[in-house]
Amino acid sequence: MSIKNQKRAFTLIELIFVIVILGILASVAIPNFSGTVDNAYVAKAQAKVDTVRSGLQNYRSTSILKGNGATYPSSLDKDGKLFAVVAEGEDNSTEVGKWSADGNIYTYHTRDENIVFEYNATTGTFECKSPESLCNRFE
Repeated sequence: MSIKNQKRAFTLIELIFVIVILGILASVAIPNFSGTVDNAYVAKAQAKVDTVRSGLQNYRSTSILKGNGATYPSSLDKDGKLFAVVAEGEDNSTEVGKWSADGNIYTYHTRDENIVFEYNATTGTFECKSPESLCNRFE
């Protein structure tokens, strides 16, 4: 048999070795990826909290300029959209990465724990009411 007629192929040991290496890489990468998704949800919520707080201050400033005194909106919601008075409105939803509301209590839904905020129309504050370990991420 001549060398030209021989087929070249991977041995079973080589294939098993490659599969083991891919498994090790996947076991390292997958946990890091899920942490990145959680961080993205938190960053999205942080952005909305900052936007709402900024919108409340803008609402107050506009109220003063109009001669109405330093007032805040009685509700952050308008026409069924959450936060529509001071920011881009959102639908009321309990899905992961979304906000829901019950009166002046707002809840941001994550995969692990829900983060609760309360809007006080008298003081214009939008404060975290969840455990301190969760709230520290929003200060």
